[in-house]
Amino acid sequence: MRTALPKPAANGEAGLCTVVGARRPLVSAKGALAGFDFQLGEALLARLLQRRDAAAGAAQCGALLAAMRQCIQQGFVALTELPLAWLLRCEQPGVVLPGMYLLIRPGAEMPAAEQAQALLGRLRQGGALLGWRLEHAPALAALGRPDFIVPVLQNGGTGQGEMSEAARRHALRLAGQSYPQTPGLPLLLLDLPDVDAMEALLAPPVALATCRLDAGSGELAAGHVLPPQARALMQLLARLVRDEDVALLAADIKADAALSVRMLQYLNSAGATPGRTLESIEQAVMVLGRDALYRWTSQMLIRLSPARPAVQALQALALARARLLEMLARAAGDARPEALYLLGLASVLPQLLHCSPAEAAAMLQLPAEASQALLAQAGPWAPYLQMAQALDAAETEQVNALAMPFGGLQAVQAMSIKAWLPD
Repeated sequence: MRTALPKPAANGEAGLCTVVGARRPLVSAKGALAGFDFQLGEALLARLLQRRDAAAGAAQCGALLAAMRQCIQQGFVALTELPLAWLLRCEQPGVVLPGMYLLIRPGAEMPAAEQAQALLGRLRQGGALLGWRLEHAPALAALGRPDFIVPVLQNGGTGQGEMSEAARRHALRLAGQSYPQTPGLPLLLLDLPDVDAMEALLAPPVALATCRLDAGSGELAAGHVLPPQARALMQLLARLVRDEDVALLAADIKADAALSVRMLQYLNSAGATPGRTLESIEQAVMVLGRDALYRWTSQMLIRLSPARPAVQALQALALARARLLEMLARAAGDARPEALYLLGLASVLPQLLHCSPAEAAAMLQLPAEASQALLAQAGPWAPYLQMAQALDAAETEQVNALAMPFGGLQAVQAMSIKAWLPD
């Protein structure tokens, strides 16, 4: 599937063009991947607001809304933050869909209250949910009650647990004090520092939250031992990437009875060989093929992750990161795209399996270039990981700076969108 994106359009300033910005995963209160937060980036947003260029702002707005509509059509929700004046200029029939969260931002050029209220009414009729940051509430008071708010979370302690609990109490207190007439008004918590802080806050009235999913605790816990099946799956992945003989692959799978049963069940239930039941692992390996086998093995590996509040989102990140690095490698003409797939997977395994990056690299038998990128952020493959991390951090300008070897910004954004789609 190839995802169409808006074409760049010059707006009169070098380095500024109509793009869809960076995307950060939105996590639901149940810890699942719910959708994406589309961001232009604070630097670009500030420059456009400072220039008071409503036409350029409306072009950016239109591109973001187009990308959000594609996201919603793929079964996700989509969030973005936009000045009210931009929304007014780019409004047209069908511009919003149910599943859009529009975070309203005041600006120097504010529409008249009556005009603004009429606009918000039309956006809500289209199915959008409208909200604003709590610090902007005084400037937007004439717009009435929001559908959600984004509170300011203050760092309330020295330890990570203390900070998270203080942030939670502060968010709940602000919600109650600011909108006492609307009990249970949903909260969206944006740009939390890491997974640990986010997981501490994933409970009502929090509806959605964002953070850098690859940031947070991933250190090997004292006494923690990876399950034997995880080690077997990592060894199998390493053999697949090295393109070893089918007999060796089958031997690895047969050494784990549970894994053998799961593979045969998967293939027989999926109807891979209509009218015939697969009875041997050798048959299964031949039918599945190497590409499908290492994807299936990766999915099995990440499902071994222990329970935690955001485990579903982390599992989705692991597969998306692996797919993205493989696509970037193909775009750059790298001869070993499958090894980049492993690098992407290894970069998230510490959060999923509570192992150290060094242990993940060793068990996956990563090539030297991949280990260097993962453990030292250096070497020829470091830009791949830096690109993935910049996308996850919604660092739009860094993404733009790194994009050229991979076909440019639009190509990278298309690959990022495709990477998050389920197989």
